[in-house]
Amino acid sequence: MYEEHLTKKSIFFSWQTLLLLCLFFLIRLGSFLLKDHLIIQGILVFLLLMLLGILYFKKPEYAWYLVLGELFLGGGGHFLEISGLSIRTIFICFFLFLWLMQHLGQNTLKEKLLTKTPLIYFLSIFFVFLIFSVFNGLENGHSLRLIFQDLIPYSLLFLIFPSNHLFSEEKTQNYFVRLLFVFIIGNALFSLITFALFSSGLNTIHDIFYTWYRDVNIGKITDLYNGFFRIVEPEHLLITPLILLITSLLMRDERHHKMWRVIRFFALTIFCLNFSRTYFLALGAGLIILKYKHSFIKWLRECFTVVILLSLIFISVNFIASGGNSLGLELVGLRAQSLINPEIELSSNTRMLILPVINTLILIHPIIGSGLGATVTFFDNNIFNTVTTSNFDWGYLEMWAELGIFGALLLVALYLFVAAILIMKIKTIPDWHDFDVGLLAGIVAFLVMNITMPALFHVYGILFLLLVLTLALKNTTVYEQTTKTLYKVFNRLK
Repeated sequence: MYEEHLTKKSIFFSWQTLLLLCLFFLIRLGSFLLKDHLIIQGILVFLLLMLLGILYFKKPEYAWYLVLGELFLGGGGHFLEISGLSIRTIFICFFLFLWLMQHLGQNTLKEKLLTKTPLIYFLSIFFVFLIFSVFNGLENGHSLRLIFQDLIPYSLLFLIFPSNHLFSEEKTQNYFVRLLFVFIIGNALFSLITFALFSSGLNTIHDIFYTWYRDVNIGKITDLYNGFFRIVEPEHLLITPLILLITSLLMRDERHHKMWRVIRFFALTIFCLNFSRTYFLALGAGLIILKYKHSFIKWLRECFTVVILLSLIFISVNFIASGGNSLGLELVGLRAQSLINPEIELSSNTRMLILPVINTLILIHPIIGSGLGATVTFFDNNIFNTVTTSNFDWGYLEMWAELGIFGALLLVALYLFVAAILIMKIKTIPDWHDFDVGLLAGIVAFLVMNITMPALFHVYGILFLLLVLTLALKNTTVYEQTTKTLYKVFNRLK
């Protein structure tokens, strides 16, 4: 159907893909080598900021490439810092400033602010609550650093205004597709390398690489024994929705390029090494949503494939890591039992210890919340010490505690608003629903993940919402263009 739109080269098989993949690893290597060289980091941040400005004045799309590149290749966003500010924070703020100044100067700001859509009302009201929560946090004596840290992810919502226009060019769409697949492949390879280093004993917990991984990459490496280590990074939050999206595309009744399954395999590898119970619950909920508008046979076949692949990857990794002594089934049993008896597992027990403290915090200010930057203090009987942390480990309760009941409901309503738009699009364009159903399943996955982690208000949660909003707000002709782009990802003229 779309053969006439093919070119001599596919989108994925390009020099740019290889360059982005090399850049993925060079960024991490550079960050590791420069972790103690703050002056050099500051110089690099300044040079990159100048580059962003030059690119914006040359063509805003080029600067947009740089911002997207940092978001998808830059891990937790702290690989480079200056005066305590991360390169991600500086990039986003400076890009938004340039965009605002451009359209104020051209007197085109009003038409760029999506004033003809209900979204502007949602966002305006939510931003009012957000500003109030900042001052509320200051009033309650919260740390300015923690308030700013909580505020940064929400700043990505402002990118909906430029992204709605900057994604219109075909070159930008092609770049984003390459960036997305490099994000999956790069993270899979990096997770496997990290796993191998610790499983083999070449690296150990609390060594120099572990410290960089924890403090700069904002990741977590946990020894679950028998050679298996959990490898967790902030950007892994996007993996479950991406697995669901690819699986939905594979449910379409046509011959698919084998690379779609290869990419899904990479994503499932990340998923297994992360080994999060919440991710498994979110994946299960998302797979159920994929039944919408898909035939039962195709849905069952792809769901079964996902389950089989997950099992094979997990068992193989455990078998190799343990030297043939374990298939990892005891880990699955322990993680499953901890859902019922949280005391038997460290992270589950800690989460339950925090819960009463959060409930008390909510009861103090149930309507207006305690403001951004809130912390909880509890006695951790795992280490027999009192701990103060800003990590609540309960997503919806953290939203309620900080934003108040109305602010929390508004943020949830924003995700539900996007889900409603997707459902309307699916009903309007019944011929090519697979892509939209996959996005819908991703939204549901985030709603599930937010139960026990800050998913909806995490940088990557807001980023996913931003990208889905950008697509959902486009008219129906854009979906045909999206279909053509997806068809050209791996296919080319022969």
